[in-house]
Amino acid sequence: MSEVEDLKKILERLDLTPNEKEVYTALLISGPLNATEISDISGITKANVYPVIKRLVQKKFVDEQPTSRASKYKAIPPQDVMKELEDELQSRHKKEKQDLQEITALISKLDLNPAELKGSSPSDSVWLINSEARIKNGVLELLERATKSIIACIPTLDEPTYTKTRQEILELLEKTMKKKKGKMHLILNWELMEGTDDEAIANSLTKNGGSIYQWGLGELPFSAFLIDNSEGLIILQSVWIPIPQFGLALWVRHPAYVKPFEKLIQRFNEAGAFKKWG
Repeated sequence: MSEVEDLKKILERLDLTPNEKEVYTALLISGPLNATEISDISGITKANVYPVIKRLVQKKFVDEQPTSRASKYKAIPPQDVMKELEDELQSRHKKEKQDLQEITALISKLDLNPAELKGSSPSDSVWLINSEARIKNGVLELLERATKSIIACIPTLDEPTYTKTRQEILELLEKTMKKKKGKMHLILNWELMEGTDDEAIANSLTKNGGSIYQWGLGELPFSAFLIDNSEGLIILQSVWIPIPQFGLALWVRHPAYVKPFEKLIQRFNEAGAFKKWG
């Protein structure tokens, strides 16, 4: 492949059209040329040469040299084009960075609390999350933000990855209760074994005003974390075998949608699905 063909392939990466590549390489090899000469060498009709030349001048690939008769055009060497593009890119990056810093400074002066920026109506306050990592982060963020009440339903989660997550959640619940003294109902789907870390945390939670229940109707097929009667994550079991996976969740950010889940959990309790622990 010739160097000219190599250059044309490189120009493709700079978003030059086929006609722009032909005109630029013709000028690079044979220029300066006028429109008629460019048409003869490139095979592009003269009528189409003018708009192509205009674009190449705007993109700073070609210089126009006005004369007393027809203008002539000269290709700017590729190395100079690249230097110009690099300088423009650095200049634009510097300005964008300055703009971003200015915007960040302006936003920091606004009195906005993300926890209070909830939708004004139920229709814009339910979001679907389909990433286990985002769900986990959402749960931890939610519990950190609780100030008045927490209702937490936690399934068995015996698989090692989930066991670690379960431990993080329990430890955060314990920390939250000690710090904020809120009202908490914790519903577990596994037996609290004597002498385990889970039992120690459960004892700490009850001492700080929490109520702990054990789910008694087989496997709990969902997980729920509801805070302050206004916000919650409802996590659904998306895969059952070979191990359960909780990869789909509804993030509810309006009391109108949180209340039905609170009522459902209350009805389960009234029907004897929960056994109080401790």
